Amino acid sequence: MKHSLPAILPLLAALSAAVPHAHAQCPLSFAPAVNYAAGAVPRSVAVGDFNADGRRDLAVANNGSNNVSILLSNANGTFQAPVNYAAGIGPLFVAVGDFNADGRPDLAVANNGTNEVSILLGNLSGTFQGSVNYAVGSFPHSVAVSDFNADGRPDLAVANSISNNISILLGNANGTFQGSVNYAVGGGPQSIAVGDFNADGRPDLTVVNSLSGLVSILLGNANGTFQSAFGYIAGISPQSVAVGDFNGDGKLDLAVTIQIDNFVSILLGTGTGFFGAPANFSVGTSPSSVAVGDFNADGKPDLAVANFGSNNVSIRLGTGTGTFGAPTNLPVGSNPFSVAVGDFNADGKPDLAVVNFTSGNVSVLLNTDIAFSPPAITQQPQSLIVQAGQNAPIAITADGFGNTLTYQWRRNGVPVVNGGNISGATTPTLTFTPALQGDIASYDVRVTSPPACGGGAQVITSAAAVVAVTGGGGGTDPCAGLQPNITQQPVGLMVESGNAAMFTIAASSPAGGGTLTYRWRMNGVNLSDGGAVLGALTPILTIAAASGADNAAAFDCIVSNACGSTRSDPAGLGVPPDCPADFNMDGGVDGSDVEAFFDRWANGC
Repeated sequence: MKHSLPAILPLLAALSAAVPHAHAQCPLSFAPAVNYAAGAVPRSVAVGDFNADGRRDLAVANNGSNNVSILLSNANGTFQAPVNYAAGIGPLFVAVGDFNADGRPDLAVANNGTNEVSILLGNLSGTFQGSVNYAVGSFPHSVAVSDFNADGRPDLAVANSISNNISILLGNANGTFQGSVNYAVGGGPQSIAVGDFNADGRPDLTVVNSLSGLVSILLGNANGTFQSAFGYIAGISPQSVAVGDFNGDGKLDLAVTIQIDNFVSILLGTGTGFFGAPANFSVGTSPSSVAVGDFNADGKPDLAVANFGSNNVSIRLGTGTGTFGAPTNLPVGSNPFSVAVGDFNADGKPDLAVVNFTSGNVSVLLNTDIAFSPPAITQQPQSLIVQAGQNAPIAITADGFGNTLTYQWRRNGVPVVNGGNISGATTPTLTFTPALQGDIASYDVRVTSPPACGGGAQVITSAAAVVAVTGGGGGTDPCAGLQPNITQQPVGLMVESGNAAMFTIAASSPAGGGTLTYRWRMNGVNLSDGGAVLGALTPILTIAAASGADNAAAFDCIVSNACGSTRSDPAGLGVPPDCPADFNMDGGVDGSDVEAFFDRWANGC
């Protein structure tokens, strides 16, 4: 039963007073900024490994010179002189994605002068091909990359600040894009970001609208379309949005820069697609861009904010409760406009790159925090060429604190799971038994060392190794067309707490493909039988007694045979909470009552 607002105000005050204070934070330390030339009037910076050397490079969109500058990195965190590539007229924003599935990062550039997005496909050497342009709305301001229709190909979402809409361009297999489909948002959309805000396994969008002062949310459908936008008041002239879990509840939250009032606004997510009222934290003057990273190795997301008016970057360390410590301001160039996070000297610490609008350069600030204890990769994985049907391993060696490292291999940036012809996905050696034509891809491995400074695990990513598979047996792939086929996808469920939830999948294996195996996952993590879980390796997964901890979880299944693996669509599980009559039946009020109250209130109690 819902209560009137006046009736709950005393309870809100008591609950607020009961929230425990944040623990002491880990230290923060950055070296002074080093500046590198870019083009005229740079507006945006993005990070990617453009020449496959395992080091993070920079791409800068130059609004005044109508081009993109590529700055390749050196081993010590410095950068080479920029190489420029023509884009459209007035580029404002650059984003990175592998649009033609060749294992090499490509670029998408929003051009406000031509109302187009330029696509520049990457070459192996860190160079780029000429731009191909696609029409979008009026005055495109920013671009986000994600797979909106679950076909394994990156798509684009573009915020158009004059036509007050966003354009969705679905990707084709060859790096081209379909015509744009537009969705209305608020006035003056400036910045766009991707996140799964309602935990249904589909990417959603958030857009900040500078003229209407709103943050728009567009929930994604399974086919790459979106529901109508709904909005939240953020503040006067919001400029940029970033996504992260700032209070550690497993639900995505939003950070929005508010230019007029000089603060960053935090909107905590409920996991249902809705967000709470904004909480404001002061930064520098006229904040223009925000990025998220764990800068002090405590396992809690922090904020980096580029302040256009005060020529600095504000770092606010997260407490893990949705609040942030006092700002630390780091000087950069004149009128910083965009900030990005990347590990530029391969020491496992997140560094900063900031483009400076007036001074026409990029400031790089290297993280020198001693709280980090990253692993060291002593042997990178090597690219290989193998005939189809032959066994093939790729391996890495690494050292780290206590030598208790964990590994996760990735294929084109997506975690690999064991099954079919692939084993060793979480070991130093990934093995193909045998290698198949479908295994052609770029592979790297994320190596994680134990936590440091109160809880932050340290992660480093290896260089990428390209696996090329030539035709075997007279040029014929023995597994061509024999991978498993999913004939019935699992369906999302809504069950009451304590009741059973059952997910079912049906699949077939073509003759010659071998016996099917199944591996169910919850939120991307492999499940095993035990407790309430039954059938983790069968076509039917049963959660014997669903609980509140299972609410908003996404379940999918990896189906494998001797010739490959196929992943099902994710199926969501909803477990509505019970509605208690009282939140402090023991007469006291503490932090657990705060969480219980707001969880129940958000779900209709």
